Amino acid sequence: MNKKKIILNLSEETFQYLEVLAFGLNLEQHDGNQDNKELLNGHNKQNDDFAPLVSRMIEDIAVSLADGVRRPGAWERNVVNSLTGWNGTVNRGMFGELIDMETEEIK
Repeated sequence: MNKKKIILNLSEETFQYLEVLAFGLNLEQHDGNQDNKELLNGHNKQNDDFAPLVSRMIEDIAVSLADGVRRPGAWERNVVNSLTGWNGTVNRGMFGELIDMETEEIK
């Protein structure tokens, strides 16, 4: 599957909060049973940050947001509404051929 690459411009403060969140989620997913080497698995030594962990977290969030748009009955729909205030539907064919005709209708 083809992937799109985007660049985000975040303030240092926002990025650091996302690092805290990404690191905490990573730790929680492993029940806190990691040694230092495993904990630093998402650490970029050259930049001295956790950009790889933040990137994976944002990618996971993007997948959930897309599900909320694709499937109006999904739990993710509430997140889409909460974050964006948008309660619309998919306009089939408007953005690309990967938006299929099987998209669930709003009930």
